[in-house]
Amino acid sequence: MENLREILERLDTANNVNDNRLPPDKLEEENDNPDCSICGGKGWLTPIVPTGHSDFGSIKACDCRNSMREDEITRRLLAYSNLGYLSRYTFESLDEYGRNHDSSNQKLFNVALRKSSEYSENPLGWLTLTGPHGSGKTHLAAAIANRCVETGKPAFFIYVPDLIDHLRNSYTDENANDFVYQDLFHQIRNAPILILDGLSSKSITVWAQEKINQMLNHRANGHMPTVLTLSDDLSSIDNFVKTRIEDVNLGILVKTAISLGEETYQQSLGAIPKSLQNMNFDNFRTKKSRNPDQASENLEAALKTAQVYANNPDGWLTFYSQNSGTGKTHLAMSIANYRITLGDDVFFTFVPELMDYLRSTFSPNSNLNSDKVFNGIKGCPLLVLDDLGEERETDWVEDRLYQLIVHRHNHLLPTVITTRTDFEKEAKLNSAIASRIQDPSIGQIVPIQTSDFRIAKG
Repeated sequence: MENLREILERLDTANNVNDNRLPPDKLEEENDNPDCSICGGKGWLTPIVPTGHSDFGSIKACDCRNSMREDEITRRLLAYSNLGYLSRYTFESLDEYGRNHDSSNQKLFNVALRKSSEYSENPLGWLTLTGPHGSGKTHLAAAIANRCVETGKPAFFIYVPDLIDHLRNSYTDENANDFVYQDLFHQIRNAPILILDGLSSKSITVWAQEKINQMLNHRANGHMPTVLTLSDDLSSIDNFVKTRIEDVNLGILVKTAISLGEETYQQSLGAIPKSLQNMNFDNFRTKKSRNPDQASENLEAALKTAQVYANNPDGWLTFYSQNSGTGKTHLAMSIANYRITLGDDVFFTFVPELMDYLRSTFSPNSNLNSDKVFNGIKGCPLLVLDDLGEERETDWVEDRLYQLIVHRHNHLLPTVITTRTDFEKEAKLNSAIASRIQDPSIGQIVPIQTSDFRIAKG
């Protein structure tokens, strides 16, 4: 699991102004203006005022921010957001009526979309999104975070079970001398805009519930901008949290859907998102003003490889780059979209999202046949696994991925993968998944060597 220390040490809260815990080399890398005595070079701060003050929980831009480039501000905000693969979840990539064909649920989702968009422009108080698994809550919450990033507001996004794990680990880690539990807890609860995905009172310890209650009570008292998503019925939520969610003076409660059946899951799972449907070989960029000739040649070679594979999807093709925004997903989607125009069935998924879907099928209140869903993915004609390696590392996730990879490897089923994981190194560590992806008898790995297109302009 990714350590929150590196992220939250740079997240602006009342406790980290002038905080130079990062080593000198990292400070220079992360901070173009490390000498700013006001914000420590972060570009923003939250005023240190008591709870109830009109400026409590507000976000103030620092004067030094005027000297920052727009792309630098965006880069920092994205790094602080903890969004990871969810950085591509935007309002523009959503269908305004969701993926459910039921008219009642379509109306609910449309209202939820509008309320979420309004909140992202002016985040005040709380917004709680409720609805069954697969109804778009996480997408809406991530879209709020991304809109905040676009408009220069620092938002922090985290999955609640991950948050609990981080708090528990920091609480019990005897070696955490320089970043103890109290620091982590204080920084998360004081995040300028906090988005908690997957709030639940099921299978949660008394200690964990107490920590969540303390955090939310602090934010409720200060009316600090907070977004919550939950799939559980509100009646099953801890009463302490429930009363705050229902407080109309604190925020609003919005439903994304009433119920979803298996048909709706099957329609949404594996479908290509709206934001990726226009990606093709013709609009793939191989050059930019800051790109060296060598990088352009590398991108052109990757493009030709993808085009050859698209004409004859045989075996596996993996696009690898340590950086985000280098074109991996664009090439994978160009292959997928081309095959769809020829009438092929293509199953596309972000791997972290796929794991969340599969986990939801094992929920006690799920009406899905978990084996049927998983077997359908394992045997699909063309599978596109986007962002393999970004999923949460648990034994359950590792076992599911192992079964999926081994099945498609044994049956030589066409598979396209995008990843930031160096599988050559992973294979040396005796990773069963990595060794199959490295197998030259079924496919190849295409390295992409360029910087982030989304941040570097030109």
